[in-house]
Amino acid sequence: MAATAGQAVRAGDSGRRTSGRRLNFRFSVQATRAACLVANQRDGFHIEAWSFEKGHAEVRLLPTASGESHHTQLVPVEDGRVVLVRHRRGAHEVAVASLAGERSLRTAGDSVLHAIPSRDPATLVWLVTSRGENRSLIHRVGADDMRVEPVLEVPGRLMGEGWLNEAGDLLAANQVLDGRRRIVTLDLRRATVTPLPERAGGVLLTSPRRGEMLVAAHKPDGVGLGWLSPSDGRIRFCRELHNLNGTVLPLTLDPEGGRLALRLARGAASRLLVHDIASDTLTEVPGPRGVVRDAGWSETGLRVLFSSPTTPAAVVGITEPFEGSSWRAQSRTPSRRHWHDARLERFQGPAGKIEAVVYGEDWRRSRHLLVALHGGPEAAWELTFDPIFQRFADAGITIVAPNQRGSTGYGAAHRDAIKGCWGGPDLADIRRLLATLLRERGHPGRRMPMLFGVGYGAFLALLAAAADPSRWSRCVAIAPFVSGDALHSDGPAGVRSLLDRLGGLTEIDDGLGARDLLRLAPRITAPVLLMHGERDEVIPVVHSRLLARQLGAAGRRASALFRYQEIPHAGHDLFVGPEGPALVEDAVTFLLAPPRLAHPQAAMTAAPGSR
Repeated sequence: MAATAGQAVRAGDSGRRTSGRRLNFRFSVQATRAACLVANQRDGFHIEAWSFEKGHAEVRLLPTASGESHHTQLVPVEDGRVVLVRHRRGAHEVAVASLAGERSLRTAGDSVLHAIPSRDPATLVWLVTSRGENRSLIHRVGADDMRVEPVLEVPGRLMGEGWLNEAGDLLAANQVLDGRRRIVTLDLRRATVTPLPERAGGVLLTSPRRGEMLVAAHKPDGVGLGWLSPSDGRIRFCRELHNLNGTVLPLTLDPEGGRLALRLARGAASRLLVHDIASDTLTEVPGPRGVVRDAGWSETGLRVLFSSPTTPAAVVGITEPFEGSSWRAQSRTPSRRHWHDARLERFQGPAGKIEAVVYGEDWRRSRHLLVALHGGPEAAWELTFDPIFQRFADAGITIVAPNQRGSTGYGAAHRDAIKGCWGGPDLADIRRLLATLLRERGHPGRRMPMLFGVGYGAFLALLAAAADPSRWSRCVAIAPFVSGDALHSDGPAGVRSLLDRLGGLTEIDDGLGARDLLRLAPRITAPVLLMHGERDEVIPVVHSRLLARQLGAAGRRASALFRYQEIPHAGHDLFVGPEGPALVEDAVTFLLAPPRLAHPQAAMTAAPGSR
């Protein structure tokens, strides 16, 4: 049973009361509070408010006036309130949630809008609105009267803001103006803007105590991280941070500003490090395998948001000294008979090794094997908790989730390999993986591998099913698009920008031909379950409607089982909300169904808008 708004819940209850997903987690400025979206399997996203004032986590669901989406931005305040920035179609709404209810502050038009946490107790939050690339306007919201008043107008677009003083009236920010990026300082008390030299790079994090900012800037041997003081413009590069092998993400500073907690990601897993700024030395904080999401450092110590395959995302406290620290859960562990663990395996691809997250028993012996393809395409599977994979593993399905070319976390060459060739190198990686799986699973009792994908992963899964039609036994495709060209024509602005940046409109000239699923649908002979939300805000539902007609006809000719489910009122994230649990069970039932009947009447379609 889901917790009602305002009801206290244990932080570890996510595995039982919700889907185990926490999104948009954020600590307050002093890290005494936090807030996030929690995905409830019954009725969508809710606001979770966390308090650490008693030495452990107290978590409550806040009552809100309307449903949340995964786009909702949260800013927790030290007094327990949470500022919400909701992104609606054509508008942005700002509201304040607390245990007493919700209060709406303003609704902006088509501006880009985001919030900056406040260090000043008299200011609840700062808001930044931008119209395109031309100008940005900073507003102040009073802590008591919650009045919204304009403070400063700045040319260009602002992002990555951070405070340079403890009073909370001097900001550092990245300014994009005329297509170029530079760092500026914003004095909100005097309403002035001061640009820094372009060689300063980009601001990543700021130290209010020391009045400096951590920047990524060019140096003779590449891009390095260093501390920049606006007063002299000199960058003090950190040698130890420059030598790290992996993707470095600065997380938070200790209250004195002398130590920096950062995440070092290598592929699907990450590690926690602490950098002593004065001595330029690094300490690795030993901990369990998994992924560090965020961190907050209060007067009572360092806390991190952590998840592993057997641990839904939750906050843990890190004891000192860090060399021999223990990770102390800030809440009770989930009540669950068993979570399935996962492991990392590497497979040979056409251009090198491909890392995959593997759930369930050994894929060589498992009767049911599923290849899961992530969305994005600039994304990756991580060694973290996944409620959908947990349910599949419960059903006896082994999941191999590869980070093929195009995935993030493996360097620029791996990430950029699909620029100008969507469904090219990444499809080649999946086909090589399939060959490996089939070669190692040579037993008559083991079924052919199955496919699962969401968004771009669904597009890639259907391409794979078309490229090797006789070698896949089933395919579940959630919210696919039919082609890059079609998605560019009717997708939202952010998706069109992604297609332009990654060359998603370029056609591939090889044996398979243009990556257009309407053209390739007749090649697919494996049974297909196609699902799409009627109100998908990322990939318009018309793509699946067109594809359903093609797959239905092709399925009848190929005597393949086919089913289309269009979920009314649902968005891109189908597995969150009232329909979520039933849709997961539909997918499990479909994947475990006996081999398809070789008869034309075996094809089934559902009309758009029906289940």
